[in-house]
This record gives sequence, C-alpha cells and structure tokens, in this order.
Amino acid sequence: MQAGHMPLKRSRASVDLEGVSDQPPIDRAFFREGEGGTTVFFPWGLTHRGYQLSDPGARKQASCAASILVGSTIAIGTWTAYALQPLLKSAESEPTEIFRALIAPGAALLLVVFSYWLWVSRFVERFPESDLRVSREERLREAAQLTSPRKIAMIGVITCGLSAFLIWLQPHAWWLGLLGIALGIGALYWSLLLKRAAADRSV
Repeated sequence: MQAGHMPLKRSRASVDLEGVSDQPPIDRAFFREGEGGTTVFFPWGLTHRGYQLSDPGARKQASCAASILVGSTIAIGTWTAYALQPLLKSAESEPTEIFRALIAPGAALLLVVFSYWLWVSRFVERFPESDLRVSREERLREAAQLTSPRKIAMIGVITCGLSAFLIWLQPHAWWLGLLGIALGIGALYWSLLLKRAAADRSV
C-alpha cells in the first residue's frame, strides 16, 4: 500500500484497494480478489454475500451475466424515459397515463431481475461462500480514488438547478422536477462522503 494511506480494518477478511482503479466497472462492482489469489463473486454487489469462483470459466460466465444485468437495466431506463417523454410535454397528462406508461418497462425490469436471480441461484450452488467482506469505509475510499468529489458536487448543483427550472417552465411536471432535485441533493451528499473518505486516505 502506498505511503500516506491509512491501513484498512479487516473483519474476518477484507480487501486491498491496490489495483482496483485499473479494473473495468463491472469487475469493481461484482468481483474482488480474495486470499490466495482466488476470485470472489458478489452477485448482488459488494454489500452482500460473495462466492469463491474456482476457475476462469466461471469468472467469465459471472462477468457476462452481470454485464447483461447492468446493460439491460440501462436499456430499460432509456425505454422508460422515451415512454414518458410525450406525457411530460402535455399539461393534460394524468397520473393514470403515467402509470400505464411505466407498466411495460417495469414488467421488463422485473423479468430481468427475476431471470438473473434464477441464474444466480443455480450458479452459486457449485461454489463455497467467501468470508470476504468489503466494509462501507473501504467502498468509500475506493470511490474516492475513482471519482472526483468536486465533479460529483457540480453534477448535483446542475441537476438541482435544471430541475427547478423545469418546475418553473412546466409546472405540470412538478413530480419530475422534485425527483431531479432529490437526485441532485443525493449527489451533493455523496460528494461530501467522498470528500471525507479522500481526507481520511491522505491522513
């Protein structure tokens, strides 16, 4: 570990952040290297249970499934935005119309998550559970290495400003503006957490 970095607390087992920044986003979100060089797969993210993969082929399968999950989620999010676009332009849109527009994307998302859950349930049966745990502090330190807190804060401010402007421009879309403001505030809070984590690393 480089000089100036605080030692990581290890509970049962932990991870070393060395080299994490060089990994692809999917690897950072779903995989870690455990003791002895084993690969640990976290099918539901680093906050949940992990499994020790015994061969490169299994790692490739898990990476492919995780990529499909993330890609499908992004595609469904784009589909949802496209379905809502005509309703946002109309001042006569009713909540029931918005709900109907969300039915198909919502059903698709449920299908994707359910299919992934079924695959994970069968896939992890072959592998032992790992005692590797990635603490909240470690995840924040990693995020601080990969992302600039200042950029996240700027995104939060811009999101809040544009959302407030949307409410002023199209009052009938107030719910979308409030959602955007909430996301902007969330980004500002996240930037504060990252700034603190970066400060802890530099001590």
